[in-house]
Amino acid sequence: MFILKSKEQIIQAVERAKANHTLVKFVRFGEYMVKGAAGNFYTVRCERRGGVKVVDCTCTAGIFGSPCYHAASALSLHVGLAARRA
Repeated sequence: MFILKSKEQIIQAVERAKANHTLVKFVRFGEYMVKGAAGNFYTVRCERRGGVKVVDCTCTAGIFGSPCYHAASALSLHVGLAARRA
């Protein structure tokens, strides 16, 4: 889970995701598989916990609470899907 400490953190993650043309696979609403730079896949979960929106990624950066490009990529898809559900 990452906690957004600055706008720049998420901007960097989004820019890296764009540069890598990151592949995101839909598993189910709120759960996505995202391809990393080495070709491996990470699980990203977007959900609410206690009224707080949370994004978790199984990559090393995500485990240590840093916004990663995997989470930014999945979050982009998640937000789009959520808007369609509303």
